[in-house]
Amino acid sequence: MPPARRLIVGSSGGTSGFGTIRSLRERYADRVFVVAIDTNPRELVAATVLADAFVQVPLARSPHFPAALGNLAQSYPGTGYLPLHDDEIEIASRLVAEGRFPAGLSLIAPPHDVVRLCSDKWEMHRWLRVHGLPSPETALATPAALQAMRLPVVLKPREGTGGGNFRRIRGPEELREIDPSRWLLQETLEKPEASVEIFHSRNGEIFRCVSREYLERRPGGPSTKARLHDEPTLATIAQRLARELPMFGTFNFEAMHDSAGEWRIIDVNPRVNAGTRMCAVAGIDLGTANLADFWGEPVESMLPALDGEYYVVKQYEDFVTSRPK
Repeated sequence: MPPARRLIVGSSGGTSGFGTIRSLRERYADRVFVVAIDTNPRELVAATVLADAFVQVPLARSPHFPAALGNLAQSYPGTGYLPLHDDEIEIASRLVAEGRFPAGLSLIAPPHDVVRLCSDKWEMHRWLRVHGLPSPETALATPAALQAMRLPVVLKPREGTGGGNFRRIRGPEELREIDPSRWLLQETLEKPEASVEIFHSRNGEIFRCVSREYLERRPGGPSTKARLHDEPTLATIAQRLARELPMFGTFNFEAMHDSAGEWRIIDVNPRVNAGTRMCAVAGIDLGTANLADFWGEPVESMLPALDGEYYVVKQYEDFVTSRPK
């Protein structure tokens, strides 16, 4: 008899996709039928060594992506779909909001209005301030706004999640070619930089989070060395954020200190990331708990209380894949 649990994992060629499938295998072994999808061909996706099937799909921003989802629904009806890339989440949630998501698939992602709020850093800043949650001083990138801010400030794109290596601005002449509807000015923040990995059950009764301090991070990529611990201030912020958005399942936010040493939220990401797998290695499997909760199964055993602190060092393995025969 085939497994009752069936899952399509998006962007499986990335770190988060591989980590999600690996955690699933450790928890469920072969009791979940896993379909890995990615824009790369099979032989270039390491997660294919852990998945039961693989399908190459177009980029999420491609006009052909909705049809690819329709084909997946026909091939694997009754399957949950977990998108892991920002574009995938945006497009899939929009299809649901517009009533165009393929019948036969169930989306495991926040609703489109929450996804859009997370993507628009200006609107998220305004939302955080309205709800009394800590956000750094932020303004649309105009010379007038710059004059009212303490220099230097950083220039950040308004759209998107994550990112780094932002340009510092010290004078209005540097904004001459900048479109203020697309760019933001933000106060300069100080390290340490942290990510708070969160699980919030769909019935709202179970909440767990882990703070991850970046000890080493590749530019534009995931952290390779991190400290996992319980940071009470960030935990309080995380619980309020989860309940007031509201956001369910697994997601995370990133934070840094302002000049007074207070935490400020710099990004809210409606998805799992590399830190989710780091937590699983330490025994707190937030990502698999999200899927178990989606399947209506108990999750408490996956979410023990964090006892002390853990250090996670990311290393790399080589995997041999094959082309379809």
